[in-house]
Amino acid sequence: MLNNIAFIAVYFIEMLISYMFFSQIGEKKHNIWICFTIGIVTFEVGALFNFIFSNTVWLNLLVFVIINFVFSVCCFKIKSSKALFYSVILDLLSGASEFSSIFIISTLTQTKINAYNDSIEMFIIDASISKILYFSTCMMLAHFIKKDKRNVKLPIELFFYPLVNEFVLIVLWGICANYNLSNKHRILLSVITIAIFFSTVIIFILYQNNIEKENQYFIMEKEMEKINTDKKYYDILEQQNKELMIYAHDTKKHLNAIRELNDNKQIDEYLTKMTDDLKAHSRACHCGNHTLDVIINKYVTECEIKGIHFDFDTRLSNLKIVDDYDLVTILGNILDNAVESADKSKEKYISLNTNKVNTYDSVIVNNSCDWQPETTDSELKTTKKDKKSHGLGIKSVKKILKKYKGDLYWEYDDKIKQFTTTIILK
Repeated sequence: MLNNIAFIAVYFIEMLISYMFFSQIGEKKHNIWICFTIGIVTFEVGALFNFIFSNTVWLNLLVFVIINFVFSVCCFKIKSSKALFYSVILDLLSGASEFSSIFIISTLTQTKINAYNDSIEMFIIDASISKILYFSTCMMLAHFIKKDKRNVKLPIELFFYPLVNEFVLIVLWGICANYNLSNKHRILLSVITIAIFFSTVIIFILYQNNIEKENQYFIMEKEMEKINTDKKYYDILEQQNKELMIYAHDTKKHLNAIRELNDNKQIDEYLTKMTDDLKAHSRACHCGNHTLDVIINKYVTECEIKGIHFDFDTRLSNLKIVDDYDLVTILGNILDNAVESADKSKEKYISLNTNKVNTYDSVIVNNSCDWQPETTDSELKTTKKDKKSHGLGIKSVKKILKKYKGDLYWEYDDKIKQFTTTIILK
């Protein structure tokens, strides 16, 4: 009975290792709990085959390939051919770690090769030694084959910890094999062995999480620097717009004065054309919120350069309730995405509309988009190549919207090829 429970536990541990390996090289299709549920069912079916066919080596190797393949295809976005290849590699690594640990233990402790069959405690120690070796090898393999550079690079020094644990477990094996221990000490030895194994796994997980948090913090700092730069840029544009408006206003007065003094029809037509040009190049938006004016004027100019039709209506709300810094973050990120999408589409258009209903202000941005947006767990996924430095714009927007008890919604209409972003602010 204890041996059966031990085998079930071993297959569960192998599922955890497979999960960590595939999550390093591929993206999850489901949340962690669904993946764990699929993994537990799949691997415990493998344990059932182990019981039925009495631990036949060649069949266990075949079943291990199959359950890893099924697990990886069902839970991770990995091509079937690659999933099969990695499953075979994991099978080889698992088998090699088991056989090498048995021979290393028997050589160093001067015990027989199948001594792990003598007691459950020795089986637990042997399993822990082989699985730590298997786990460490899988993490090193994942480190070399993963393509996503935002993943954590594990330093070589970190692998000294499992090596030390392997040495400790081999010493415990020798104690268990050569000394007549009481049941109490054998149970204590088993608990220590299990704790050593899981401490190895936890150390790797904690290290990865800490580094990932540091990376996220670094990326957020870069995002904040970009926002600060944008705000300074908008302030400069605002000052330039004021000076240009003053100049345009004075110039129009001078042109009108010259027109009044002029009797030549050709000169009069020329002056009229100059006045119209000045009006056309005056600021496009006059909503009463200088920051919103500058933001819209900036994107009007950018869209003109890229051949994108930009339409806006801010008559119902000028978004004065939003702090200038926050407004730059919100609209800057949303309109950057809209310009990028519209620039790659055939129709090439963007429309921005603001509205006010009771205590709620809203911003609706529609833009042409010729492809279905990619998502991960209902969250938009960036299409930019540099995924480390991008993809946090929407997260920044949502974080700021919480300050205004607001939210962001998006939808895509495949029939008219249009992406719509709706922002609610209270």
